Amino acid sequence: MAAIELNSIRPGSPMRWLKAGASDLKRAPVVSIGYGFVFVGLGALLSAGLWWIGAAAWIPVALSSFALIAPLFAVGIYQVSKHLDAGEAVTFRDLWLVSGEKISQVAFLGLLLMVLLLVWTHLAQFLFAYFASQNYTTLSDFTSWVLTHPAGMTMAVIGTIVGAMLAILAFAISAISFPMLIDREVDAATALITSVKAVRRNPLAMLTWAWLIAFWTVIGIALGGIGLAVVFPWLGHASWRAYQEFCGSSDTSLEAA
Repeated sequence: MAAIELNSIRPGSPMRWLKAGASDLKRAPVVSIGYGFVFVGLGALLSAGLWWIGAAAWIPVALSSFALIAPLFAVGIYQVSKHLDAGEAVTFRDLWLVSGEKISQVAFLGLLLMVLLLVWTHLAQFLFAYFASQNYTTLSDFTSWVLTHPAGMTMAVIGTIVGAMLAILAFAISAISFPMLIDREVDAATALITSVKAVRRNPLAMLTWAWLIAFWTVIGIALGGIGLAVVFPWLGHASWRAYQEFCGSSDTSLEAA
């Protein structure tokens, strides 16, 4: 397992990643945004399923859990950026053209994110069981309890803190690891360790990047399905550019994006 050399980055780099990501989005809007709608559709199906079985109160937890594994779903977007860097035309078929060896490594990291998702889900269930005095099945009743009842507000605060800790861990694991697996012939352990090192050595820039991802994700959700269908691929392209600045790329440089 060879160590990957990391380049130095500046605190203001995340804004350049967003700009470069927007450039990629403009170069392949149909494929990128089309893939974004697939991601949004999966979230909508998840929400609809919970509503159908009478568990609408769990929709916020389910969607936040879904966000933890978003980097895994962004693999298709990294494929688009890689093809653009190579000067190749991009089609929907290119989203899924990942070699067998790379698929196994991507799946390993994806499984790790799934474990974090399950941890968060079980912790949320525990907090709800501990603080709630009754079973709130509708989203409106659950929201009212969280916003007006002391126990609900306490649960929300503790849940936010725990969720933030898990989100930071997921971010450190996946910040540049998935793009690296798509771009290089490395194993999942090398990509994971490199990603954690990148976050640890550049805390200010990476915390800014994490905040920007969270901010634009909230904006995308607030704008509905269309908003998130654009924000998700945009952030995916930007994450590819973040990886490039940290590790370089055999195809192109960030300035060429």
